[in-house]
Amino acid sequence: MQLMRAMNIVYSIGERTLLDIGELSIHQGDRIGLVGKNGVGKTLLLRCLLEEEESSANVDFYSEWSWFRQLDSPESAQVNWGSMSGGEKTMEKLSCIFSEGKQLLFLDEPTNNLDWRRIELLEQKLKQHKGAFVIVSHDRALLDNVCTTIWELEAGKMSVYSGDYSFYTELKELERKQQYMEYENYLREKKRLTERLTAKRTQAKGMRKPPARMSNSEWQLGKNKAAGKQKKVERVTKVIERRIERLEKVDKPFEWDEMKMDYVLAEPIHSKNIFTAKDLEITDLFTIPVLKLKTGSKTALIGDNGCGKTTLLKQLLRKDGDITFSKQANIGHFDQTLEKLPETKTVFEYVSESSSLPEHFLRVILGRLRFTQDEVHKKIGILSGGERVKVALARLLTGDFNVLVLDEPTNHIDFEAMEALENLVQDYPGTILYVSHDRRFVEATATKLWIMENKTVTSFDGSYNEYLDSQNRPAQVNETLYDKMTLETKLTELISRISVPRPGEDVSALEREYDEILEKLKQIK
Repeated sequence: MQLMRAMNIVYSIGERTLLDIGELSIHQGDRIGLVGKNGVGKTLLLRCLLEEEESSANVDFYSEWSWFRQLDSPESAQVNWGSMSGGEKTMEKLSCIFSEGKQLLFLDEPTNNLDWRRIELLEQKLKQHKGAFVIVSHDRALLDNVCTTIWELEAGKMSVYSGDYSFYTELKELERKQQYMEYENYLREKKRLTERLTAKRTQAKGMRKPPARMSNSEWQLGKNKAAGKQKKVERVTKVIERRIERLEKVDKPFEWDEMKMDYVLAEPIHSKNIFTAKDLEITDLFTIPVLKLKTGSKTALIGDNGCGKTTLLKQLLRKDGDITFSKQANIGHFDQTLEKLPETKTVFEYVSESSSLPEHFLRVILGRLRFTQDEVHKKIGILSGGERVKVALARLLTGDFNVLVLDEPTNHIDFEAMEALENLVQDYPGTILYVSHDRRFVEATATKLWIMENKTVTSFDGSYNEYLDSQNRPAQVNETLYDKMTLETKLTELISRISVPRPGEDVSALEREYDEILEKLKQIK
């Protein structure tokens, strides 16, 4: 059954066309992942489909829909919105979406700020959803686990791939290899024809003068015959020229520079640990007897939403308490709020002003983060959220630091930039301590883990997969959290029904059910 059909989706600003899509449709049971680079227009497309943005699109809906926007707040008098963490706000918004019971869901970055367990809960809810959904997400594992179709938005056009995200990337790699083969064939044929053309031109030129051993009188006698041969060669030359002109040009596939970060830190750290902290404590959050950050490690701090990860990072950076740092440590900090970026400076100006590295090296790092030659001169004020994240990261990676502390560096950046950041983190010669909710990023980069649970931190020397092996179990969904989300969803539904009861509905029975669920939630908490 068709749930939505859209025709002639065109959106332009001046002479620049951002969207030019002939037709899109969504059917019952579709699980669609919408992917594309930062700033390509994924959210804009959703706004056009849902008629939140003026465009030429003709959209027909055959089902009710719900939309999870990145910046919305749930409207509920029962919720103390200001006291919630980012992850708790997202979960509340998702509970409201699922409680509406609409067949068609549009979800724009629903995993932002969610910890792994809550992302797995979201995956379960999506798998159980009976209708269809379109989800914009930078979480590659989620797209693999819940999507059966990928919509790729690139240069305003839409390409549709049947399969999950991994299958999509495999097809893209096959396309790139095919294009490279076609490009090499094009170069070989062009070279062959060009060489033949040069030879024929040289042959025609040689026919205009007598051979070295032929006298002028002999040359004059055979001149007419030579002229005939010359015209024949010139005709062949013209044919070759036309064949070169008619050759279908094949562009070389774009390849990002994979140059290693092989420079030496301005001031390497010779001590075994960057710092040693003792008796760290925040009331009702955590108590940590001893914590050490190993020099040269890529340490991932993982834990549930609201357990105090960002609070711990801030406490360490303030050196609040019994914390002994190496005197050689020069720390660069990435703050996910990005409030201090200068709007009027260009990308290159901002990155280069804190770095002693040569210009060509800075451009390589910026290129790997997908800032091409012209884009490095963009003003920061016009960049998208994901592009601003990349600018801030580039400044840290190229700055005169030997320790980086990164709070959610993977939020908002696209897949290509995510993979580039993985490589840059692996290549970085210093020490990195970071928080990230992207499971594959942690799997690819972490050499050490800090696990924050039960109001303390335990250390594990190894990768995340090695940690799971050491636990002799796969990562599992916390059933208590699942029950909590189910009850919260039901509670939200009851609040709505009590506020606006249906004709003949027993409000007192609803209130009793509300009290019972509220008591169960208190027991879980």
